[in-house]
Amino acid sequence: MSKHSVNKIQRKDYPVIGMLVEHEFQHIQPELTEHRFAAGDHILTQGEVSGRFHIIVSGETEVLLKREIEVSVAKLQRGQFVGEMSCLTGEPVSATVRAIGEVATVSLKKEGLVKLMDISPAFRTHMLEAMVKRIQDSNQRVVEEHTRSHVVAEQLARERESRLGQFVGQAPAMQLIQQRIDELAAGTEVLWIIGESGTGKYHAAYEIHKRSPRAAYPVVTLEASEYNQEDWRIKRRASQGGAIIVRRADLLSDSVRAEMERECGTATRLIWTAEKLPSGIQVQALEMIPLRERKEDIPELVCEFLKREGVQEQQEAITQEALRLLSVYPYLRGNVEELGRIVSQALALSEGRKITGSHLRFGSIRKPGERPKIGLALGSGSVRGAAHVGVMKVLEEEGIPIDIIAGTSVGAFIGALYAGGQPISAFERVLPTVRWRQLLAPVFPPTAFADNYPMARFVEKFIGPVDFDELSIPFAAVASDALSGEAYILNKGRVSKAICASTAIPGVMKPVKYDNRLLIDGAVVHPVPVALCRSMGADIVIAIDVSVPARLRKRMPSNMVSSILNTIDIMSDKIVQEELQMADIVLKPEMDIQDLTFKSSAAFIERGVQASRRSLAEIREICRDAIR
Repeated sequence: MSKHSVNKIQRKDYPVIGMLVEHEFQHIQPELTEHRFAAGDHILTQGEVSGRFHIIVSGETEVLLKREIEVSVAKLQRGQFVGEMSCLTGEPVSATVRAIGEVATVSLKKEGLVKLMDISPAFRTHMLEAMVKRIQDSNQRVVEEHTRSHVVAEQLARERESRLGQFVGQAPAMQLIQQRIDELAAGTEVLWIIGESGTGKYHAAYEIHKRSPRAAYPVVTLEASEYNQEDWRIKRRASQGGAIIVRRADLLSDSVRAEMERECGTATRLIWTAEKLPSGIQVQALEMIPLRERKEDIPELVCEFLKREGVQEQQEAITQEALRLLSVYPYLRGNVEELGRIVSQALALSEGRKITGSHLRFGSIRKPGERPKIGLALGSGSVRGAAHVGVMKVLEEEGIPIDIIAGTSVGAFIGALYAGGQPISAFERVLPTVRWRQLLAPVFPPTAFADNYPMARFVEKFIGPVDFDELSIPFAAVASDALSGEAYILNKGRVSKAICASTAIPGVMKPVKYDNRLLIDGAVVHPVPVALCRSMGADIVIAIDVSVPARLRKRMPSNMVSSILNTIDIMSDKIVQEELQMADIVLKPEMDIQDLTFKSSAAFIERGVQASRRSLAEIREICRDAIR
């Protein structure tokens, strides 16, 4: 930051100004301003318009040009000046001028500079001679930069490869992406690469360039959020023959993208990246697969991250338990990048020992002073899920906020209604009156005994035909892919349809068609979705497990539905125990009620209240920073 003063200026103290005769100096003195700069301060900044012409009085500065990397092109000392062209023309400064140590300057605004050139022939001549020499020096630098451009390009390529690492992944989805990258590398057309944050869109774009015939030419990156004509012009010229990767290209207007494509023509390949295609665009796109849909790659990715950290025996550096937990987590906020952060942090916490589950820190990083977000993970369990209402009732009474909700099966049903604005009193009034015929329609075996499409109408009766982004509390549900058995996160589109998918009990209800998939109850993959809740941004997770304890399952199931639910509980036991490790508090209401009709809802709600009251001291302690 510069400091300036209006002390009486002595003509003899300043270079260039000292050539003025007395009457010239007296005429210009009111226009002069002194400045002091500390080491590292910018006197001028590339791309900004300078309103002042500076003469260096003491100290040394360096002139920096920033393209892909920042390059020092000159050093300036006492008597040299900067900013004259920007000051006179109003054009952006072409380079950054930064103080190397302490620097003093004297400056003039445009009016003062014009006045000085008008009244002093000697100063005018000095300025013209200096400017001509600078142009000559600039021409020489152009030649020098051209000769070293290939060296810089190779250096940048090495930096990218060391930062990006190998393009890892042997899952079927990644093998298809690898094949597609090879196909796209052979072409010259404009490309779109789409996918969630952290799925490797930039890495894929770089791989396409690296495997293409253009690989010997530069590849540069442009952030669409920082787009300006000057930067675009520079990067288009710098990447001639190579490629430009534009991040968040969906932020640019259709007309700007069209103009950029026209200007590049065939000389430079444009690769757009975005989370999704802008509406109305009909092109072939390479879609990057979320990490949660290629979990087979997680062990290999973990080894790659450990290798980058300098670990020699990567497979011996982490336990199988920790790998299983890493495979459960859905990485909604960062995918591969988020996995890398978790592994790096776990390695530091392990202090050279083997990484275990206790070293893993899932979820977002809270800013200092920010209130922690509290999330509820509502488990599966048919009518027993009414106990979730009892827990939420106590949290409300204690002033404990509910910021995020993740639900599976009945947990999704209860969670969606609460996130949609239904008060606890409505649950207490309505749930005991619900009958299964309001939620299910009979169908003929052998595919299933019922279709739960009426449930969508029931949900919309209370919260309307809303989408996830219209809910008052962030909410997501879990379903299972009926064909692959993998978990599928439901957090976009119509809420009521998603609830049907998450609650479709296998063997009892028809699978639900959703997003080109056949989905069933999420209880077989995430019975209590703690990982999902934390991945949505919860700092504190309260998990509610309404499964039947093993000691009570020995009783003979009263009907076929009870038998199927009992089987799901048994299959889910191990999954539940592992995932509950990620929760801060686990509530297990007493589930000793046999009746699976909604008439028992009031009793189950009371079980939820009792479980919360028993753990209230612990809840208050863990949530103390979030309590209103």
